[in-house]
Amino acid sequence: MRSAVLDFARDVAEGFTICSPLVELGARAAEGQEGEADMRPIFKAQRHFGCDIQPGTGVDLIEDIHRLSFADDSIGTVVALETLEHVADPIRAVEEMYRVLKPGGVLAISSLMFFPIHAHPWDYWRFTPEGFELLLRPFESRLVIAQGYALLPEGIFGVGVKGPDDSLTPERLPRTHRRAQTWGEGMAVDFGPLRMSVRQLWRYTLRYSAESARQRISRRGAPGTSP
Repeated sequence: MRSAVLDFARDVAEGFTICSPLVELGARAAEGQEGEADMRPIFKAQRHFGCDIQPGTGVDLIEDIHRLSFADDSIGTVVALETLEHVADPIRAVEEMYRVLKPGGVLAISSLMFFPIHAHPWDYWRFTPEGFELLLRPFESRLVIAQGYALLPEGIFGVGVKGPDDSLTPERLPRTHRRAQTWGEGMAVDFGPLRMSVRQLWRYTLRYSAESARQRISRRGAPGTSP
């Protein structure tokens, strides 16, 4: 689980009233993330149901995100972190989240744009900030924050409230907002969506220069090759 996502989860847990029951969609921990992906200690909901399409660590209920089994207006909080890129129809999925939320209920979602393919078990989508605005369109109050290079951000974070909330501003998510505002600070080398310090650049330069030199030496020594 990316540290930015954990910060977002903490922001939501501290900045909003987390009503029970809380439904976490996409709760199955990826291999190697069994400890850090547990959202229960962060949200501290009285009732927390971890839901996923397949069994695994963190999963209490097997659910199809496109057809949730919960009744209308029955869930206090819904969380879907780093999940929607793996969902066949994310618009339908968020409509289902809206349906099951109680009036005043909170939805927290996060996903990716600039990120490698990572099947879990499938990987379908990458989202722009406008894409998240579209997903959250059913919600009367919504907020979207992107982190990273403006034209190709890495992470997209969104909150929807099923009802009016005039205080839904970026400052309500201080860690997430600060990461968005300070991305790239101290990284003097700018390759668009990639930022690094001069020290990092030198480290990569030395590493790949040395590797290239070894390959040239190896090719010269191979049988049948001419210098």
